[in-house]
Amino acid sequence: MRTDGESVRIAKDVLCAGSTAKVCLPEGPEEFAKALARRGARRPVVVGDDRALLRAVSLLHRERELSGAVLSLVPVGGAVSLARSLGVPTGTVAAARAALVGTERRLDLLVDDSDGVVLGDLCIPPVAEAAGT
Repeated sequence: MRTDGESVRIAKDVLCAGSTAKVCLPEGPEEFAKALARRGARRPVVVGDDRALLRAVSLLHRERELSGAVLSLVPVGGAVSLARSLGVPTGTVAAARAALVGTERRLDLLVDDSDGVVLGDLCIPPVAEAAGT
């Protein structure tokens, strides 16, 4: 997701300087899914906001490949509270460097009744319903 072009360029430069990265900047959800499916043994680095991370996790979960996948995140954009709560550096350069040399952590995943993935805040009842009552 290209919310901040300069931050995306900086992340790309840091990732490519530190490794033999293959960079793919998908234009939409379909290209994103194709790029993730073609990752092979490479570790995807999601450069984007919380929604981009949720999209990647959801796609891997739907394909039943999440348990064997490793994802890195470089938070870019306005919605990065999930990245912050996971301890991911919010600075582009620091996050890109952490993606290159950081340690792998396994996290639990909450899945709803329709096999949808829940990441971030969960409100019961949902915020929209609570506001109307």
